[in-house]
Amino acid sequence: MNKAALKYADSDNLTSVMAADARELIVLIHQRIFDHLTTAKKALENDQMPADSFIKASDLIIKGLLGCLDYQKGKEIAENLSVIYLWAIQELISARAERSADKVQDVINTLTPLYEAWVEISDRV
Repeated sequence: MNKAALKYADSDNLTSVMAADARELIVLIHQRIFDHLTTAKKALENDQMPADSFIKASDLIIKGLLGCLDYQKGKEIAENLSVIYLWAIQELISARAERSADKVQDVINTLTPLYEAWVEISDRV
């Protein structure tokens, strides 16, 4: 992709984020996580080490998903999501160390129903 196309993609992402409410932001964060995990999985399947993809996915989980949990309002739901997100990070560390595309897929499979629930919630508003 050329520099102009990359700049356009970045500005398009920024515009989407600025126009999104909290639920839509969670959906966008999940989509970016899935992008990075898919890249990581494909690279591992081709005997490559996609360190950046692991770092970016983990960072989004930590800052974007864990960071937005409200334990006072969300109580048990926030705690359960926290357990899932922490598991995902640990699994990604393990996947990177073991070069396991299957573990990356496990994270994708676990986060997908949560993503789908957020999409459904966002569509209702």
